[in-house]
Parts: sequence; C-alpha cells; structure tokens
Amino acid sequence: MLKIPPGEIKETAYRIRRRLIDLTFRAGSGHLDTSLSLVEVWLALVYSDFFRFDPRDGAWEGRDRIFLSEGHACPLQYLVNAELGYFSVEEVFAGNRRPNTPFQGHTKRDLTYGLENSNGSLGIGLWQAYGHALEVERYVFCICGDGEFQEPAALGLLAAPHYLKPAPNFILIINHNKLAQDAAVDLGPLDEVARLYRWHTERVDGHDLDALSQAYHRAVEETSLPSLILCDTVKGKGGDPAWEGRLGRHGRPPKTDEEYRAYVDGLDISRGV
Repeated sequence: MLKIPPGEIKETAYRIRRRLIDLTFRAGSGHLDTSLSLVEVWLALVYSDFFRFDPRDGAWEGRDRIFLSEGHACPLQYLVNAELGYFSVEEVFAGNRRPNTPFQGHTKRDLTYGLENSNGSLGIGLWQAYGHALEVERYVFCICGDGEFQEPAALGLLAAPHYLKPAPNFILIINHNKLAQDAAVDLGPLDEVARLYRWHTERVDGHDLDALSQAYHRAVEETSLPSLILCDTVKGKGGDPAWEGRLGRHGRPPKTDEEYRAYVDGLDISRGV
C-alpha cells in the first residue's frame, strides 16, 4: 500500500525533520513545530501507491492534488516537494523566506513550481480545494489545521456535501495537534457532525505510517462521499522533548545555539541514535 518500505519512509522523515530544524533556525523564523507535527501525515500520502504526480510536469492533468490550507506549514511542503524532485533542497535553503523567491513564509502558487494554491487566511484553502475537486477527476487532498475550525468558513465546508454537491474525490486531512497559537483546540464531535452532513470519516494516529496509509486507501475507495480524516498528532513531534505538545513555540523556531542543539538532540533521541 506504500510505494517504498516503511523503514525508508522513516529515514526520510528523520532527514526532513533535521532539514526543518536547520531551515527555520537559519532563517530565524518559520513555523517549525506545526511542520514537525505533519511529517508522517504528508509522507504517508505522497508515498501511497495510488498517489500520482510528475515532478517534470507540475501541471499534468492526471496528477493528484494537495492543497495546503494550514499555510504556515509550508516549510514542510517545500522540503517534501524537494525530496520528490520538484526543485532542489539547496534552492529551498537559499530562498527560504527571502523577498522575491519561491519559498515564502506562506505559499504563493504563481511563485513556486508544483503548488496548487496560495494561502494565508486560515479556512480559505478548504474551499479552494473543494471547489477544485468538483472540476477534476483525480483526487484532491486538503491538509488543514484543527485551529482552522474556529473560522466560520471551515465549519461551513462540513455542510457542502449536503447543501451543494458531494465530491467523492475530495479528502480533507485535519492536523489535530490540539494546539493553536495561544490556546488549546478541542474539536469536540467534529467527525460525528461531519457524518451527519454526508462525509466518510476516519480517525487515526497521525504518526503511524501504516494506519495513515490504510485510512488514505479507504478514503480513495469511497465512491459516493467526500472523506474527512482526523489525524491525532503532537505539535513539535521529534524535536525538543521539552516543547512537544506544549504552547509557546508557535511560529518560533530555535533562536540560540542551545535551543537548536535541544531540537537536534531530541530528534536523535526519537530516532534511537
């Protein structure tokens, strides 16, 4: 169900987490902990055997699409796309958060090769993706944050299959790390509400590659309803253990050598080094 063995994906996850730490530390800004929480969610998707893409042709009509609504997680999107061959890792590091480069603090579709949407205001990407899914045949995935459901636009999307038109090729992936910028996030019975509005729903451990792969497969095999996959994740996963799952580091990567070392050491500990 995965294109490559889970062990290789875990090594890729380690490599990307290390690059995320280095990338944001060098820039002195960027949403590191949100990106760390999504690594397995993203890799299990792009390495699923059904997922179609072509880094040589980012506009290929036969591709599957990933819309990022949780736009501040774009450091992860850039590094995963570099891993897939859309551009080089060196290009990402050289241009990260610099003016007039493709690698801004939130994505801009017209600047960066291989991206599906621009983002900024939370909640908007969900509707961009759902509308797109109504117009194409291949799968459209939207990765969003749990904090986005504090926005009326995001909550309104739940009613779309009932009041508008179901899009069975649409899969909404929610990064449920349970922390927003300055407060905890409780989604309550969101998945139950979604089922009332005609969604297929799943809830999985967002760091378990096998569980994610199985949930993705069940979603793409659903032929009549859109899917909502609630991924339970840990903010800052694999970084500094003192800050995993805690408030206080949203949009604040390590700033000192000591803080940087704590993240790198935490990453090695989580890998078993």
